[in-house]
Amino acid sequence: MPTGSTYGKAHGHDPAPGPERPPIAAPTWGPGWGALGPTDEELRREQVWERLVGQGLRPEIVDGRVYVSSRAKRRHCVLVDRLADQLCDVKRKNGWEFYQSWAVHIPPGRGDKRLPDLLIAPPGSPEFDGNQAYGYGTLMAVEVVSSDSRDDDLEAKPVAYARAGVPMILILDDFSTPPSVRLLHGLCDGAYDASIVVEAGQPLPLPEPFGVTLETGPIFR
Repeated sequence: MPTGSTYGKAHGHDPAPGPERPPIAAPTWGPGWGALGPTDEELRREQVWERLVGQGLRPEIVDGRVYVSSRAKRRHCVLVDRLADQLCDVKRKNGWEFYQSWAVHIPPGRGDKRLPDLLIAPPGSPEFDGNQAYGYGTLMAVEVVSSDSRDDDLEAKPVAYARAGVPMILILDDFSTPPSVRLLHGLCDGAYDASIVVEAGQPLPLPEPFGVTLETGPIFR
């Protein structure tokens, strides 16, 4: 007996049509990648980065290399939460958005990205791709100093964020004596003109568009 499609045709029956498969959509890359998307090497780095994020880690890409920070401890998360609590009113008033896992694209490397502990941006702000914000479209990046990356948090990251065009950085340092908050702003020619450091308990006025004064004592209590 004939088999398969030949059997159907031999008896005057058309073979039953199978389910129509939807066309495979081409990858959509953000404007920063260009029409052709990342190179093979850049794509491999992106895939490694996404896998690490999926595992709950905090990877960054610096000068084309993937670096992984340890998981944030509870104290680390609490400091971010206490800061965010003080900014909730101005956030709601302006319709801003808070991100805790959205990276900032760091030029000139197409895949270089830093992952702040908190990123504040208006809705619809420009993005390099779905994983990376353009720094110039954000409002502020917040970093909490870790014991094993203090130099990176206090020195290297501000340089990177300035290059990205992030207008303002707030650094919560629980390891200084006493704990302190550093504000960097006044971006000019790829660097911050103004740097203010206050000890825990001292008020810290945030310039516009925030226009509020932080009570730093409750952050570190």
